[in-house]
Amino acid sequence: MNLQRLRYFATVAEELHFGRAAQRLHMSQPPLSQQIRQLERELDTALFDRSTRRVSLTDAGKFLYPEAVRLLAAADGVDRLMEQHRHGQTGTLRVGFVDSAAYEVMPRVLAEYRRRRPQVEFELHTLSSDEQVQALRAGRIDLGIGRAAADAGGVEATLVMHERLVLAAGASHHLAASGAACLGDLAGEPIIGFDRNVSPSLHAVLAGMLRVEGVAYDPMIEATEYTTILGFVAAGEGVAIVPAGVQTFRPPGLQYTPLTDASASVPLLLLRGAGEPLPLVSHALEAVAELYDSRDPV
Repeated sequence: MNLQRLRYFATVAEELHFGRAAQRLHMSQPPLSQQIRQLERELDTALFDRSTRRVSLTDAGKFLYPEAVRLLAAADGVDRLMEQHRHGQTGTLRVGFVDSAAYEVMPRVLAEYRRRRPQVEFELHTLSSDEQVQALRAGRIDLGIGRAAADAGGVEATLVMHERLVLAAGASHHLAASGAACLGDLAGEPIIGFDRNVSPSLHAVLAGMLRVEGVAYDPMIEATEYTTILGFVAAGEGVAIVPAGVQTFRPPGLQYTPLTDASASVPLLLLRGAGEPLPLVSHALEAVAELYDSRDPV
């Protein structure tokens, strides 16, 4: 059935006057009458009793009218939903994020996005920066929150911020008691770090940073979550270099110490596939830019 003809029928049924109905529909009366006759032929039944003085619904017309209103409302609802989807007001945003962003950045970004677009849903994946690049290329995620990746071809990055690095050590460790430390102080210290196979880029960044200070970066224990890394640190197994946002996680026996080196920071980036971003992704870029006052491409 032609929905437009059904809309014509409902309008005439409400007005019970072809002239007024035609005015509401912004058309002339003869084409409207033709469309109603065509609908009646399709349904093989008369919908209106017509006379020179009045128009009234037949029993079939009275039966059809509430169903027509329901069907038209449903169709209009679908149109509105699709319009909202096209403009990024609804849908599911698939986000990959590095573990260190889960402590401060992700909750803040999601809260701001939900405030702006409450009907959007999220599918969240904890992935290293390198894994995010692969997932973006494969179309498994729409947006990444990560660090630098070794091979980011086909992926565009926007700087969120340069995040300071801090030293995590056991509360009784001599570096924890110093109040501040530098990268050179880590010479000879057992280091606990993020799994180099999962995040080779982060490993390379930290290794390069420490190499400048004459320190070899070769973690004796590696893990894929900072909760695990910091659990080992709190147990006295070694020290760790972690992004400052991780400091909200404070197990007993652990202390964070600022690193004074100017180089002791890592970028936090929004990663997305190259080309024109989806509306859902554009809204995320806008929200993060306002939260962190940065729109700089890298």
